[in-house]
Amino acid sequence: MKLKRFLAIAAVSGLAFSPSFAGELADACVAALEADGRDASGCGCLEEEVIARDIVDEMMALGEIEDPAERYEAASDDAKAAMDKCTR
Repeated sequence: MKLKRFLAIAAVSGLAFSPSFAGELADACVAALEADGRDASGCGCLEEEVIARDIVDEMMALGEIEDPAERYEAASDDAKAAMDKCTR
């Protein structure tokens, strides 16, 4: 998943990671992934998991890692669980 681009869009848009912004993060994710011609079906799930697990900071840091395999390896067990649930 092109998490870096999704997180960059969310950050630039000034979106807060809280339930009150539900849907907006997923919309940004969908836009980023569709622009790359990728499957965006896991975006809503990922948004929910990031909020529920309170892993926003970690996901932002992981978004800086270009290689998907390296990004996954660098993730905590909690972040890996969110990614596995939503994107694998």
